[in-house]
Amino acid sequence: MAEHSGEHDLHLSKRFFKATEWAAARHAGAVDTEAGTRPSLGQVLGIASLVLEDGGTEREAIAAMLLDAIGTDAAPLEEMRSTFGKKTTKLVALCVNARADDVQDRIARLDADGEPSLRRILAADLLRELRALVQDLRRTGSIAFARFSTPPNQQLNSYQLLVQGLTQLDPRGSLTQELRAAYAELQRLVELDTATAAWRVAHVDAA
Repeated sequence: MAEHSGEHDLHLSKRFFKATEWAAARHAGAVDTEAGTRPSLGQVLGIASLVLEDGGTEREAIAAMLLDAIGTDAAPLEEMRSTFGKKTTKLVALCVNARADDVQDRIARLDADGEPSLRRILAADLLRELRALVQDLRRTGSIAFARFSTPPNQQLNSYQLLVQGLTQLDPRGSLTQELRAAYAELQRLVELDTATAAWRVAHVDAA
């Protein structure tokens, strides 16, 4: 049986475990309701595992944990730089900037940049988000979409475009294969009319 590329040869440093503690503490202090994050050590290690299993480096795994932990908050770049170094912080900053783009611009940035680290981390971040939403749909139904600022049809369209864009950039990658599977499961579970009605109650009728 073939081994994951590089995964079994990787020796994690103290910096990796420091990043795990930092990210877990950050999660414990705040919950990103739109992205569906929870204060969970399993989530912290989960996104790192996605990166490593895709052949990523320790630095990429650390950057993914930091990115996931800050959610939609402003990135504390000075703190990151002093704790995790300039290269890791630069990678996080690149990911933050790309994640702030609209969908089309984000895909264009990934295509033009050609940086596999950026693609890998953003793919892992998206996969973590899709899987969290799938879990919520199984637990609470289509009301799970009420937490998003955009209507369910627009949110689904954004996910679809991102998955398609990442697939085109790396059609055989393990992360993109998992992204396609997660999005297919999302489509199977969502009841768009119910999700739209719940979203309207939360965002339009409550205004």
